[in-house]
Amino acid sequence: MANRSARLAMGTLATLVAATACGAKATVKPAGAAQAVVDVVSGQTGFHPTDVNCPSGVEAKVGQEFDCHFTGPEGKPYTAHMRITKVNGERVDFDVRSRRS
Repeated sequence: MANRSARLAMGTLATLVAATACGAKATVKPAGAAQAVVDVVSGQTGFHPTDVNCPSGVEAKVGQEFDCHFTGPEGKPYTAHMRITKVNGERVDFDVRSRRS
């Protein structure tokens, strides 16, 4: 029987974007993306990551993809692959798929 906390976590969550002034492109807030990872992983597996790191400067655009990294069960490195599925104002929806790195 597989360890529940080691299962692949998948899900869709929303976060807010950081809107910048003067017509510059909106970017995803790294802290918001990290919270989406925590919510999906803990909701799907019961494991609650505490050290999720997501990149800054990711354009809030449908189809944009990026990776966040965190320490998973037993101290193993994991990657959460994020794909933006919808942008509506300051709301960004993600498809989140995590796996052992």
